Amino acid sequence: MPFITTPFDKDVDRAAFDCGKHPALNSYIAEYAGQDERRNVSRTFMLVDSGVLQGFYILAATVLLSRFAVSKDHQRQGLGRRLLKDIFMRVSSMSELAGVAFLVVDAKDSEAADYYRSLGFVASPSNALRLAILTKTFVGAVRGAAAKPSV
Repeated sequence: MPFITTPFDKDVDRAAFDCGKHPALNSYIAEYAGQDERRNVSRTFMLVDSGVLQGFYILAATVLLSRFAVSKDHQRQGLGRRLLKDIFMRVSSMSELAGVAFLVVDAKDSEAADYYRSLGFVASPSNALRLAILTKTFVGAVRGAAAKPSV
């Protein structure tokens, strides 16, 4: 039998799956995997043979933007937004393989944190310099833009 996993398929009977040991895994695949797919939280891959779900695994990630800077001679010219658009495109591509719920950044100072907030990032309640943006806020726009032919 070839060993081929396929991306999540809502038409596969997931309710019949039983791993035999952990009911939470059974209920997750039956009830929540589809929701997490739609919310871009994770990607589920299934081993299905003759329509029977034999196994599955789920990939989920949070992406850390670990460094981000524009040369002082080129600041305030929109390059940061252009770079961020590129980041969003790459994270969007990554999220097709492993759900990416958040893009996280650790701002170097309060001025940088203000910049990220102006772009839609939200500060952590416990650390004003750690900010995150839900990927769902940009993935749809990025995928829509990629589908449009360039002129």
